[in-house]
Amino acid sequence: MQIEEIYAITPDADGWRILREGNHVRLGSDVKLSTAVTLGDWVKLGDGVTLGDGVTLGDWVKLGDRVKLGTAVTLGDWVTLGDRVKLGDGVTLGDRVKLGDGVTLGDGVRLGDGVSYESTPTQVQCHPYIVYPYSLSRIGVGCVVHDLEYWRRGEPAELANHPECRPWDRYMAAIELVAAWIESQPALIEERKAEDAIAGRDAQETGADRCPPRE
Repeated sequence: MQIEEIYAITPDADGWRILREGNHVRLGSDVKLSTAVTLGDWVKLGDGVTLGDGVTLGDWVKLGDRVKLGTAVTLGDWVTLGDRVKLGDGVTLGDRVKLGDGVTLGDGVRLGDGVSYESTPTQVQCHPYIVYPYSLSRIGVGCVVHDLEYWRRGEPAELANHPECRPWDRYMAAIELVAAWIESQPALIEERKAEDAIAGRDAQETGADRCPPRE
């Protein structure tokens, strides 16, 4: 449907408009939709939202004011984007992803289910693929995603089919930059503190931290 057709639908008492296919949508002012946009059920779009060609929004998606999504962006269910978020072309977000105000993601970035970034994550545009934090435990290079340990083993197996990524050193440098950003995140630091505390309690209970008895 064209945005003019959606605005022409009379909203209910709570501001929801029901589309032809039965989906419920709540629109702010001055929303712009390009061609072939798919809106899920119970989608909320803030003031000044712009959706590019071929954008697909899952159910219960909430976009803040002045959000801008590029071409062929796909958002899973229960995604929440703060005000002024900008997503480049081909970005894919899993279910329940949450991005804070002003977060920007470059072309082709993918985020896994449940990822939450309050600020823009480190992303490095190499040639031709972008390096980015898929989550707080995995790093993506283009559409290929692995944990940091895999990337640090040396040239990845995928490189045999992607000679355009040589020399690999530049990608490795980018991966380390993204890894440094991940390791600086408060959520990960708190998670590691909790894991260390549990490990400490386990060691005390098992006596693993005690010196062995003398013979």
